[in-house]
Amino acid sequence: MYYSLRNLFYKYVLTFFLIVLVIYSFKVTEIDLLSLFGGLSTSFDILREMWPPDFSNIDSYLMLVLETIGVGATGATIGILFSFPLAFLMAKNTSPNKYVYSIVKGFVNALRAIPELVYALILVSSIGIGSLPGIVAIILHTVGLATKFYAEAIESIDEKQVEAIKSTGSSGIQVIRHAIIPQIMPLFTGYTAYIYDHNIRVAVGLGIVGAGGIGIELYRRIRQFHYDKVATIIILIVLIVSLISKLSDYIRNSILEGKFFSQKTKILDSTITALSLLLILTSVFTISYQIPGIISAMPRMIETFSYMLPPHFGDFNEYLRLTIETIGMAITGTIFASVIAFIVAVFSSKNIIKIGFIRKVFIEIANFFRGMPDIIFALFFVVALGLGPFPGVLALAFSSAGLLAKFYTEVIENIDEKQIE
Repeated sequence: MYYSLRNLFYKYVLTFFLIVLVIYSFKVTEIDLLSLFGGLSTSFDILREMWPPDFSNIDSYLMLVLETIGVGATGATIGILFSFPLAFLMAKNTSPNKYVYSIVKGFVNALRAIPELVYALILVSSIGIGSLPGIVAIILHTVGLATKFYAEAIESIDEKQVEAIKSTGSSGIQVIRHAIIPQIMPLFTGYTAYIYDHNIRVAVGLGIVGAGGIGIELYRRIRQFHYDKVATIIILIVLIVSLISKLSDYIRNSILEGKFFSQKTKILDSTITALSLLLILTSVFTISYQIPGIISAMPRMIETFSYMLPPHFGDFNEYLRLTIETIGMAITGTIFASVIAFIVAVFSSKNIIKIGFIRKVFIEIANFFRGMPDIIFALFFVVALGLGPFPGVLALAFSSAGLLAKFYTEVIENIDEKQIE
């Protein structure tokens, strides 16, 4: 009785705290729907200036898009190669001891805590403008992201299979090879496909701060108010990223459902595998070609980091205020994203909407939200509404809505139909 009352008390306290947090987040982020409607006229003016798109430089834009894909894929490949062994050291059931586990987990969390954009800004200032800072930035963040995903997959395995292999006197390497890897490969493959998809979108945003690719050209055209050229670049980015997202989803779902390399899809899956291996080999070659540049840039990077020490806490109160504002933006943006995503997901679900055309329209809306990098949403809303936290909230809402809509759609389509009947 005592424990149930205590749990009930904690439940209500937590609920109250969350309500207060949400209200405060709306206040600190200066949510103003009237200003949104007021900025619609500016938004429509920008959209009118974007039409028709100017395809005169399409060949150079395509080359920059390919460079962006190369930056994202190369960074992802090298980051994943580092993440794989780190994941075994970070997983509780495979780490040698608690000290190694704590050190690796702290290192990985530190890498994840720093956004790719911050890495890119530091590296561009020390190395210079180009694709190399973008590749290194994505490697660092990928190690943090992929290691966490892979470690969670390792921790979710069936330990009975591990115990069975150990009982035969097998070594640790043999246990990993025969008991762990077969269990984690479907999840690992799905996570890897998602990381490639994610990093190619990230590479677009990194280009805006000078880290190579199409992002540099996009930002330049926005600053020059050449919105017809901006439209062309956005169309290319969305098409390429949406294609990569669909390919990633296909690979992930086929492997998780055990349909990869089935009789019906053998030719398609062989082609995808060959292209994936080519991409990985190209990425490894690219980074090996860049190694001399990384080594020569090390003194400048060390010098840049040395300028950061010791930290200056004179503006601590202002930074704390901005940090609270950032957290408020994340909370408010997620709430808006959830509402948008739920609406899109309902109309995208085949067990709810029986009209195929309507369902496909909303599926493509979700794909557009997923395909559009969040930095582009941010630039668009800043131009329409001006500087402040509210444009950032809207950018987070729309960029997150695509991913949430995909998850919500899968949940809705997997509900028990008996209850509906």
